[in-house]
Amino acid sequence: MTLDDSILTWRRHVIRRAAELGSVSTACREAGISRTLFYRWQRRLERYGVDGLHPRRQHARPGRPPQVPRHVERLVLAAALAWPTWGCGRLAAQLARERQLRLAPSTVQRILRRWGLGCRRDRLALLERRAAQTCGLLTERTRRQLARARSRSRHVHAEQPGDLVSLDTFYIGKLKGVGKVWQITACDAACSYGVAWLLPALSAEAAAAFLTGILVPLYRRAGWPLQRVLTDGGSEFKGAFAETCRTLGIRHTRTKPRHAWTNGFVERLQGTILHEHWRVEFRRQYFTNRAAMQRTLDGFMKFYNEQRPHQGYRLRGRVPAEIFWGAAAAAS
Repeated sequence: MTLDDSILTWRRHVIRRAAELGSVSTACREAGISRTLFYRWQRRLERYGVDGLHPRRQHARPGRPPQVPRHVERLVLAAALAWPTWGCGRLAAQLARERQLRLAPSTVQRILRRWGLGCRRDRLALLERRAAQTCGLLTERTRRQLARARSRSRHVHAEQPGDLVSLDTFYIGKLKGVGKVWQITACDAACSYGVAWLLPALSAEAAAAFLTGILVPLYRRAGWPLQRVLTDGGSEFKGAFAETCRTLGIRHTRTKPRHAWTNGFVERLQGTILHEHWRVEFRRQYFTNRAAMQRTLDGFMKFYNEQRPHQGYRLRGRVPAEIFWGAAAAAS
């Protein structure tokens, strides 16, 4: 018996019980329901019969999506590129006529959307890029699209430490006796080496002090030139911070608004620090000053950089310090 059948049986029992007792109030007290609900069931029983007592479904149950074989997907994609300006209905009709392949227009559209070709302009743009690569036919729009694609592919690409360092701030919280505590975090895009520091205030001057006093000297000791930093558009990364970057010859780039995932290296690192360090330390000890918090943070970052193995595509089981201090070790 399903849950719907059990509910139907119980509702019929309550209505029969009211008839046996001759009192709706008594039956409702026994069942633990209101008289309003009872009369609603009774009206549905009188209007629709027993089926009216079935529980209503607020949303349709999601069905299993139809499974389209790979060779059928390839035929759909080939037809879409052969006639890129056709809609899904016309493409479905053409496939039925030429290939005796019966597909619903919605299925055709779903396949195109899955491959990033759901719109006519996407299919035309793909044809333009192919023509540019094979025949050298470059329109101005194609040049712009290829330039954007190259810039996106290089946005978080780094060959060696110092090529790109992601920066972001993180609000830890307001602690009793300490006040509001902010953390600034740096993550190297080439080796995942992380640096974290507690800020005295969330300001451009404090972020600039972190850059000149901690980050730049660290990269000098490691033997890598700090060439580029990537931040969001926060106020702490403007003004004095931007001026400091220009003075030091560091290229400063920003993520697009509402595109926080572009700076995903440091976002992920801050999540690791939150889950593996702060949420543990706040349950182990009571902090009364920033110095004690900074000592525990330094200890965790040392463990993160020198002992905690990373399974990502950049390190593949190594620790960040192996790559970050590699240049200094080779020079010595």
